[in-house]
Amino acid sequence: MLNKIYALIKENIKEIIIFVAIMILFSIKFPYYIDSPGGTISLKKRFEIEGSNEINGDISLVYVAERRATIPSLILSLFFKDWDIIKIEEVVAENESVDDMKMRGAVTLDQSLNNAIILAFKKAGKEYEIISSKLYITYITSIAKTDLKVGDEIISIDDKKVETKDDIAGLLDNLEVGDKLKIVVRENGKEITKYAEIIEYEGKKKIGIVADTLYDYKLSQDVKYIKNKKEMGSSGGFANALFIYQSLIDEDILKNRKVVGTGTIDADGNVGAIGGVKYKLKAALDDDTDVFFISNDNCEEALEIKKEKKYDLNIVCISNFDDAIAYLEK
Repeated sequence: MLNKIYALIKENIKEIIIFVAIMILFSIKFPYYIDSPGGTISLKKRFEIEGSNEINGDISLVYVAERRATIPSLILSLFFKDWDIIKIEEVVAENESVDDMKMRGAVTLDQSLNNAIILAFKKAGKEYEIISSKLYITYITSIAKTDLKVGDEIISIDDKKVETKDDIAGLLDNLEVGDKLKIVVRENGKEITKYAEIIEYEGKKKIGIVADTLYDYKLSQDVKYIKNKKEMGSSGGFANALFIYQSLIDEDILKNRKVVGTGTIDADGNVGAIGGVKYKLKAALDDDTDVFFISNDNCEEALEIKKEKKYDLNIVCISNFDDAIAYLEK
């Protein structure tokens, strides 16, 4: 038996060496990411909305293709002008891991969906009810003195229930810098007691974390979002809100246009900045977009790129959700 295996290996030794070499080439990762234009994703493929109206036209997300650098991808980046080599510290913060970054991306994605759904139902005049809220840690600063982790759900601080960021600020008002807080969190389904020390930052009392609120709600029409496992972050918030809104109302505001949108969204309809503008513009251009909505915060950069690259792309800069609706309706 061993002789047969040896003979087989000897007979195919060149192919085996090539295979092993290829595996090594693709498995070695460098402290860089490769960023490039991604593509657009029709939200008709992402949402299932009970009793939704037929949409004439399309609303799409736009994304950046980002991958860890390997030898082949580094070589390819030399030949594709739209591929950029990015240092890992420009993607992952100094005091966090790649897992922390991914966890934050998952939480902010869920929060942006929350905001999009609530805003769309409110603007469409449809019934919804917020039942409860939960507060998740999305970032921990380098100056924080704590054992909290990104993704922890804060349940209580010093035995007082916490549901919003305002609850934390209210608790700190009556305490002093240096005081140690007992913080109960839910981590991996278990309640754990942790701590955080109050610090002073820019003359204010802080605990050195960023936290975002997620809501449990009841809707008059069921909304289901089909996630992609690799998807993360909040930049799809505006496009999601626009798609849900068009699905809920009787008026056809798209009029067979292909709309691409990028920007964060809050519950009040404000559209915020995103990253990767140049990659998203190229992806929208390649998809024959009729209207490209982007936040006013990114407007100057987007228009400069359009001029420099001579893109035939209709860029519409907005500060809030109502700006987009007004543009589409006129």
